[in-house]
Amino acid sequence: MTAIENPQNRVRVCAIEELTPGNITRVAVQPPVAVYNIDGEFYATADWCSHDKSSLADEGFIEDGQIECGWHFARFCIKSGRVTAPPATEPLATYVVEVSDGVVYLLLDN
Repeated sequence: MTAIENPQNRVRVCAIEELTPGNITRVAVQPPVAVYNIDGEFYATADWCSHDKSSLADEGFIEDGQIECGWHFARFCIKSGRVTAPPATEPLATYVVEVSDGVVYLLLDN
């Protein structure tokens, strides 16, 4: 089912210009989601590090398409959610991001 068929699963994140390349924003859904702008492309993962529930949007660092947890330095691929450095062993959930009319939307499963 697409977001147009079921608008309840489409959450407005921000205007494109509000999330500049190399930055992250936290979306206050349950569970929280981090939305990233990587070189003008938008991606979304679970916000909490799978190792110790640290907020990646609030305390993480982006480098080379990866997000590094600010607490224990676990790293994840932003595009796929896979672990790229311990101590995390579980990947991050990933979500679909849609851009329409200059607005970034997060698509959630119902």
